[in-house]
Amino acid sequence: MRNEQAEKIKNHFNSKEIDYDVCANYVVPRNEELHNVIVNTIRHDRNSKIKILDLGVGTGLGAWKILSEFPYAHLTGIDFSSKMLKRCKERLSIFKNRILLVEANFNKIDFPEKYDVIISAVTIHNSKIEQQKDLILKAYKNLNNNGIFVNGDFIKSNSEHINQKLRNFYENYLREKLKGKELKTWLRHAFEEDKPVEIKTHLNWLKMAKFKKIECVWMYMNLAVYYGIK
Repeated sequence: MRNEQAEKIKNHFNSKEIDYDVCANYVVPRNEELHNVIVNTIRHDRNSKIKILDLGVGTGLGAWKILSEFPYAHLTGIDFSSKMLKRCKERLSIFKNRILLVEANFNKIDFPEKYDVIISAVTIHNSKIEQQKDLILKAYKNLNNNGIFVNGDFIKSNSEHINQKLRNFYENYLREKLKGKELKTWLRHAFEEDKPVEIKTHLNWLKMAKFKKIECVWMYMNLAVYYGIK
């Protein structure tokens, strides 16, 4: 049986109406800052030969930043949008043998190996809530000792009052940046398809997975970056 949530998200990002490279900064407030925080949260030596897994690599913005910052790292990127992976391959072509791109739903596959770093940027909230929890458990199992999991993503509050404030902020933000079919598509995606959860829930999942050091390092409105070290 096909996963309806996964199919909706896949169709969204493969849509002709969506050019994520063009609209990323329009649909993710402080997008560049979020990605920079993720890179700076990786605590490994910049010259170490680390293995990195990028869950939802998309068009490769975050991967490009990481590979530029870690010149000896190898990165595996997983995404189920063929359209986004095509752009990603073009963007990361300068890194040649340092990348491996996999077209797949990361919720449904075993990861190829163990990694020193597993990252995700503005992706996991697209999955069902139970899948989000399972993904963190799977990340822990596929990290080497002292490896780090870093996630930057949309969140919500445990207060309905604050959630309404966040919704108003984000809807106004989208209406300021987008118009026409693109606006309609993103409003539907944000408020009907996305599955953000509270930052407290994210951190509790890390605790359940037995991460030994956990911290939220950045927050802005309905976005947060946090990490766990194995």
